Amino acid sequence: MNALLEKTDKPIKRPNDKEYMISMADPVFKAIIQHPKFRRLLSLIIGEFINLSPKFVYDNLKFINTELPTSNVQERQKVTDILAQISGTTINIEANRFLTARQKIKNNLYHHKLVVDQYKSGEELENCEVIQINFNTVKRYGNKLFTNFSMKSDDGLYTDEENFKRIHVNMANPLEKYYNYGKETLSKVEKAIVMFQIINKKEVKDFSKGDGDLETMAKIIDDLNQNPNIIGLYNKEEMDELVRRYDRNEALKEGREQGREQGSSDKAKEIAKNMLKANMEVSEIVKLTGLSENEVEKLND
Repeated sequence: MNALLEKTDKPIKRPNDKEYMISMADPVFKAIIQHPKFRRLLSLIIGEFINLSPKFVYDNLKFINTELPTSNVQERQKVTDILAQISGTTINIEANRFLTARQKIKNNLYHHKLVVDQYKSGEELENCEVIQINFNTVKRYGNKLFTNFSMKSDDGLYTDEENFKRIHVNMANPLEKYYNYGKETLSKVEKAIVMFQIINKKEVKDFSKGDGDLETMAKIIDDLNQNPNIIGLYNKEEMDELVRRYDRNEALKEGREQGREQGSSDKAKEIAKNMLKANMEVSEIVKLTGLSENEVEKLND
């Protein structure tokens, strides 16, 4: 296990008596988002991103898949994707701790699949939207809190497929504001986003103090950190990530070694070519370069 840890870029954060599990970890994030007591804050957040009143979101928000994380940590499908509806609008919420190219493509394909499925269901597409909200801990797309993406013409005057929208939330933005300028500079939505990224128990308590909704969120986080099912799923996900990092680093190492071997081989062939030009015997070239007789003879073709 120590050898495994030494080969990863950074150690995996694990909960202890001073720290919570990472709330952006898939099972924790999804349990928070779907928690009934988080509904007020979630309505405020979604309302700001898709330009609806928090009250309208609160009154009309319905989760399509309300299953919480399973207790069987061996199951491949650990947690359901977060899908919700607000009137005729479908909302897909994604937590992206590591927004890799692979993850981005996966999210994009899933977003398109939702649109196709809605079309196949026979719903009137003109009267509904399919929106994907990506919560990204990695800073992307400038310094705004969130960026809307849709299909527009080159001049930006016309929009195609108005029912198809994607939103990327820059979670690093409010976190930087908080640490550089203090909690007072943040809006309530920004404060909730920061709460997803704090793991120190005392800091979570101090940050939420004085705001009923944030205190409720802090209580949800605390309760989840005592839930054995969530802890089991969290530990499995973190270990899977550890293994992924190890595999990636091993692949990089292997690639570098293959590159060095290829470089040595190319150099040997270059030397062998010069030896052939000097009319040296093939058998002698084989001894000096380490190339096979067949490889040397091919260079002479």
